[in-house]
Amino acid sequence: MSDITPNTVCEDCATPVDESTDMPETRTACPKCGSTKRILHAFITVMAIARAGLGLKAKRPNQKKPYVEAKNGPSHSHKLGKLVEHERFIDRDNDRYSEKVTDYESGEIIHHSDEPLSTHRGHGSAKKRQT
Repeated sequence: MSDITPNTVCEDCATPVDESTDMPETRTACPKCGSTKRILHAFITVMAIARAGLGLKAKRPNQKKPYVEAKNGPSHSHKLGKLVEHERFIDRDNDRYSEKVTDYESGEIIHHSDEPLSTHRGHGSAKKRQT
């Protein structure tokens, strides 16, 4: 969302001028100094929403795979064509996989999964290719 606030003043003495009647063809002299020079100041206010994410991996020495992984943050949904909140938790020690995808705008849960990690197969890059 953005908002533009114009402000016109006399260039010589900075007296505010009513811009609705101050067109170059019909410009009247400044009531304070008599100048016909003007400066238009335009102030633009912009509001934006920023979304940040957080991720972690806990590893033990001499082990390649982390025993705990977590991710929480924005992710692009190709199906919906917009950003969604994506939460994922993988606990290899306790054989747990949990994932929740929520629409930022409506708060609706788009996808929820909580299952043993050992049965979580055929998802993401492990999907079978369509022929």
